[in-house]
Order: sequence, then structure tokens, then C-alpha cells
Amino acid sequence: MRKSPTVHRRRLGAELRKMRDGAGRTHREVAAHLDCSQGKISQIELGRVPVRTSDVRLMAEFYGATDEQVAALVDLAQDSKQRGWWQQYPTTAQRPGFETYLGLETAAKAVSCYGADPIPELLHTADYGRAVFGLSEPSAAELDERMTVSHTRQQRLLGDQPLELWAVLDEAALRRAVGGPAVMRQQLEHLVLMGYRRNVTIQVLPFAAGGHPLMGDRISVFSFPDDADPQVVHVGDTANSRFLDKPADTRGYLAAFEHVCKAALNPKDSSAFISAIADQYT
Repeated sequence: MRKSPTVHRRRLGAELRKMRDGAGRTHREVAAHLDCSQGKISQIELGRVPVRTSDVRLMAEFYGATDEQVAALVDLAQDSKQRGWWQQYPTTAQRPGFETYLGLETAAKAVSCYGADPIPELLHTADYGRAVFGLSEPSAAELDERMTVSHTRQQRLLGDQPLELWAVLDEAALRRAVGGPAVMRQQLEHLVLMGYRRNVTIQVLPFAAGGHPLMGDRISVFSFPDDADPQVVHVGDTANSRFLDKPADTRGYLAAFEHVCKAALNPKDSSAFISAIADQYT
């Protein structure tokens, strides 16, 4: 489950970009050397496409890489062509940016997230998930596929080396009665139970906290076990999706998330707050 071609592609692209900059080569020169478009070189460096080992070898040698460096890059290229578990669910993976999102989540050791609503998918109950996914009026087959993908993702929170999840929930997500009162009560009770897990931290940002720097944004921050992989910030929703990994781009979002954490209720008070709202759904 932890193997992810997405992360291998991004690491390979970053290494090739670093080598190209060090060698003083332009996209135009590299494209001419490989007899391809400049756009292809850009896509490779951004980690958005799989790349042939022969192209990696040509690029690395063009940059003056050692035999050892070339071998390491070729290994990365081979790993980047593996199939991710989500690729057996093509309808779900076709959602804008979602394939990249799943690839990052699969390889991450920790995910931090904030959004107004709905409740994060990793914390859905089955009934709440069906109610949320059903809002887009999918076919029965598409809905079943999304539920399967959701269940598979949630397994990362369990096991011997579980994903670390830090979720800051806006009060709006707790009060929007998706699926009706019974579904919401069960969902909120589930949040309280999940908050007892050592790898899960849940905070609530109440309306009373006022304005904050992430108003209108939904973000996820992915942290990885290998220091060679920088943190990635995902900003987006079902219509737009951006993935940021350069410190100059992520710094502001990381600071904003820290601000939101400080403004939110602590985990213990958040649990009591969620329980009180759950009691209102009868």
C-alpha cells in the first residue's frame, strides 16, 4: 500500500531538474538532445508523467552525471512506472488531480488537513460517505467504486504503521446535516471514537473563532518518511487542484495551518464539542 509511483516520479523530476540547472542546460537544449518537445521535459521535471529509462539515461549523461548517479536515476524511473493501487478504479482516478492526491497520500507518513465541509474522506462513516458521494448523482457502479476507494484509503489509519492524521474541522462540517440526523449523529460519534486513536488528532474550529487565513480554502499537507521528499501542500476542491512543493510556495500555507490549529479547540475540548452537537441530532 505504501508504494507510490507518484512520489517516485516527483523525486525523479526534482533530481533531473537539479542536474539540468547544475549543468547550465535549458529545456530547449535538452529537448533537442532527446528529439522531443520542451513541454515533455517540463512534464518530466514536474513528475507528472512516467518516463522511459532510456530517456533518463540520455538526460543524465547529457548533464555529465556519473555512472552511479545514472544507475540511481534509472532505478527511480523504473519505480515510477509501477501501477498504483488506485489505477484499478479508473472512474475515481479520473477526477481532476485525484490520482496525484492518492499517490501522495499512499506514500505519506502524515497528512494534515483543513476544510470547511464536508468532513475529510479518511474520517467518513459508510453512510455519510454514500450521502456525500451521492450528491453528484453518480451511477450505482460509480458510487460503489468511490466507496471501495474510500474504504481502502481509510485502512491507512489502521495497522502496525498507521498514517498519522491531523484534521482541523470547521464547525460548519459538523452542523451541515448531510444524509439526515441519524447519519450525522453516527458520523459525529465516529469522529469522537477516531479521536482516541494515537495516530489521529482532531480539532474543531468553532464559528466563535472568527476569521482566519484559510477561509475559503481546503488544504492537505503531505509529509513523507524520506527527507529527500519535500512536504507537498494540496490546495483545491472538486473543480480545481494545485500541488505545491517549493518552500517559497508552501511556507504561507504551512503558517496558515499552524494559525488555524492555534485558533481551534484543543483535542479534548473538540471531542466534547462534537459530542454536544451529536446529541442535537435526534
